[in-house]
Amino acid sequence: MKKIIPIINCATRLALVNRTVGYRDGHFENDAEHSYQLALACWAANKQYNLGLNDELILKFALIHDLVEVYAGDVDAFGDPQQIVLKKENEKKAFAKLKTEFGQFEDIIGMIEKYEERKEIEAELVYVFDKLITDVNIYNSKGDYYKSRKIGVDGWKSWFLNKINYDSLDLKLKPLVDESIKEVEENFKSSFYG
Repeated sequence: MKKIIPIINCATRLALVNRTVGYRDGHFENDAEHSYQLALACWAANKQYNLGLNDELILKFALIHDLVEVYAGDVDAFGDPQQIVLKKENEKKAFAKLKTEFGQFEDIIGMIEKYEERKEIEAELVYVFDKLITDVNIYNSKGDYYKSRKIGVDGWKSWFLNKINYDSLDLKLKPLVDESIKEVEENFKSSFYG
């Protein structure tokens, strides 16, 4: 147990990082809740869309995708522009701190590096769904996230396609992304401004 206590404490700290959206009215999820939901969604997507990807990699990437936020905190995608600009630099510093503090967990540290590189399609899938499940949660909770920030469907779509770098996205994922965008445009309109 002694060798595992540091990572248990790290996971606890992840649960203390609050996000700006939630999955029910009046609740803002934390990074641990978000990571768990993301892991299940990506695992299910792999099976439902017959992607043939490595489930273990998907689950590992989903579990660690926001671990740097233990030190960097969460940054609202449509929030303070200055924080958005500083996000990458702050996450680099946070990763260096994670490596120092949790270097004995080489597999976990290595997975964070691989996720950030996004060379594996499994990491791309997690990155794409990291952006999409928020929309489902906002819609289900009847949240006003996009309305309060004056983000319409077209603004969201432009941001999303740029964020996931659609043009260089693995061809296996493009149909899933196209279907997801269509779903948002047709059925989630009430979540958006305008």
